[in-house]
Amino acid sequence: MADNADRPEPADLPSPPQTGVSPEAVQRYRAQLTTGQDAIDPSTWAGSVPQAHGVAPRVRVGRGRWFNLLWLLPIGLAVLITAVAAAQGLRHIPSVQRFIRHYPGTVTPAGLTGTGGLPGWVGAQHFLSLFLMIFIIRAGVQILADHPRLYWTRHSTPGREWFRAQKPVPTDPLWTAKNDSITLPGHVGLPGIRHSIGLARWWHLGTATLWLLNGLIFYVLLFESGQWRLLVPTNRAVFPNAASALIQYLSLDWPTQTAWVSYNGLQQLAYFITVFLAAPAALLTGLGMSPALSTRFKRISKVLSIQTARSLHFLVLMWFALFSVIHVTLVFTTGLLRNLNHMYAARGGDSWVGFGVFAASMVVVVAGWVAATPFTLQHPRVVQRLGYALIGPAQRLFEHVDATPGEYTEKDISPYFWHNGQYPDSAEYRALFDGNFGDYRLQIGGLVDNPVALDLRQLRWGSRGRRFKSCRPDCEVGCESGYLGNQVPALTRFRRARGRKVVAPGALTWRFAGEVGAG
Repeated sequence: MADNADRPEPADLPSPPQTGVSPEAVQRYRAQLTTGQDAIDPSTWAGSVPQAHGVAPRVRVGRGRWFNLLWLLPIGLAVLITAVAAAQGLRHIPSVQRFIRHYPGTVTPAGLTGTGGLPGWVGAQHFLSLFLMIFIIRAGVQILADHPRLYWTRHSTPGREWFRAQKPVPTDPLWTAKNDSITLPGHVGLPGIRHSIGLARWWHLGTATLWLLNGLIFYVLLFESGQWRLLVPTNRAVFPNAASALIQYLSLDWPTQTAWVSYNGLQQLAYFITVFLAAPAALLTGLGMSPALSTRFKRISKVLSIQTARSLHFLVLMWFALFSVIHVTLVFTTGLLRNLNHMYAARGGDSWVGFGVFAASMVVVVAGWVAATPFTLQHPRVVQRLGYALIGPAQRLFEHVDATPGEYTEKDISPYFWHNGQYPDSAEYRALFDGNFGDYRLQIGGLVDNPVALDLRQLRWGSRGRRFKSCRPDCEVGCESGYLGNQVPALTRFRRARGRKVVAPGALTWRFAGEVGAG
């Protein structure tokens, strides 16, 4: 009864506002909504963006010359043949023979106990690292394909890149970042269709989180078990032993294999660089590419800009690729069964047990590789949700971090600003373009009390007498530009339309050059 006594009388309530928005109007708009398909049709993806293949990867040599990296294949083969011949000749020199006898290649680390051998957890984490890396690399290459240029400068100015896999930026003023993206061969990128950087990032960041967790566990077990002594050089003798092992490998007269007890100097240095330098560098340069972190940690980002981080991240990838090729080659050529037993079966000898486990693991790897693209195209929301579940907690820590006034100066303004998206190509847009957009109107309608049509003069009015500040929008495809932006957006004139708060999406519509949008 007390509750009823506290209720206001109908006469005390304010009269409802005069509006043309009715439940019937809302229902009509709801009837126009369609359920989005939880699948991707490559033929209509990104506005039916056509395939566009780039050029062979190349690096800048000097000011205006470019070196095609495909030439590294015949050059590398020629260098390898020459090195093999030279190493075989060196093996016949008495002083080199004495050097190899004094430094056979392997130095047993002090402090190791027992009869050697690799624990089972090393093999399990080796497989997990391999399995996750295939998705990290595929998605990373897909991300790079959306802006296939790398820079050492803070700005993404055409002509300043040191690496590119796309033709030079044309002088066409309507060339956009979307036009600059390239198509990758099937099952190379992930998800493998052009301009799919959003899904690629969910794959890349999500699997990288699992890879880092696996690496953290590996570090803990490595130091807890004492196995770190196999990977960390503790004696300067590792360097002459590494040189001795290199000569022996190149001469095709392999050094004595003692990996069950300890690695030779060359192996130890390569593993140390990969585990303790390249892996942390991959993490740090990956974080350096984050616009949110770049804004939060300003002192670091002024030295390690997003573009520098992209370039270093790419070079870390090149190290992993080179290491993997050499590592797999030597595993197969220096005693396949024994090497596979060490890693996959945690045993010595030349039995076929390790090979069987290796073959089964490769079936899983190949199945994951083949299934990743069709699964992503059929279930993109699942990929998005799983990715967010993995990186969401860290992402939320750095969301909504904005640049403070005065943080950027006119020196940060880029000489070139990358356009994004795709320009309209309708006849109406062409007519507006030819007329310098004098007849352009931004029409705001839908569930609003006062539909309005704003011309350029009205839109620009909002910038009169306003303050400007330098901004750095970081495009998701990887390009970075600085510009002078209005601190008070002119589109606050939308308030004239007095949009109603409704549940239905698409309650506010606008029209631009024949295209209708909703929000």
